[in-house]
Amino acid sequence: MPTGASVGLLLLAAFMVLGASRGVPEARRRSPESSAPPDGITDVPLMLDLIGAMLTAGAPVTHALGVLADSCAEPVALKLRGVRGALELGAAWNSAWDSGPAPRGRPGRAAVDELRSALGFAAVTGAPSAAIVHARAAQLRRRQNRALERRAAALGVRLVVPLGVCALPAFACLGVVPVVLALLPAG
Repeated sequence: MPTGASVGLLLLAAFMVLGASRGVPEARRRSPESSAPPDGITDVPLMLDLIGAMLTAGAPVTHALGVLADSCAEPVALKLRGVRGALELGAAWNSAWDSGPAPRGRPGRAAVDELRSALGFAAVTGAPSAAIVHARAAQLRRRQNRALERRAAALGVRLVVPLGVCALPAFACLGVVPVVLALLPAG
C-alpha cells in the first residue's frame, strides 16, 4: 500500500513526464485570438493536487509554481510565472500575487484565486501546505460534483413538460380515441 509521500512522488513524476512529452513551448506560440480550447491544464482541483504532490515531494513553493506554470493554460501560466519571479526576488506573498496582469476570463481568475488562497495560509503562517492544498482540491471537487448533481436534477424537472406535451396527445390518440370509437354504437 503506497504512502502519501510515494503517491505524491508518483503524481510529480507523471506530471513532469506529461509536461515534457507535450512540447509545451511550441504550444505557447499559438495566437491568443484563436478560438481553439486552451492548451494546458485548466482544471483547478488538478492544479492543486499537482502543487500538493510537488510540495509533498519537498519542492519549494516557487519551484512548484514554476513547474505548474509550464503546464497550465496560458493566462494562468503567465500569472504564475510572474508570481514565481516576484517571490524569488523577495516580494511579500500578497504583493507578489497582486503584481502583474490578472488573467482575463472567469476560469483563469478563478484558478489563480484558488491557488492563491490554498497556498496563502501555508505561506503566511508556515504551516505544512501539502495537506491544505490537497484538502482544498477535494473540497473543490465535491463542490463541482454537487453543482453537477443540481444541474442534472433541474434537467429532469425541465424534461417533464416537453415529454408530457408529446406523450399525452399520443396516448390520447392511440389509447383513448380507439376505445371511445369502439364503444359508440354502429349505426
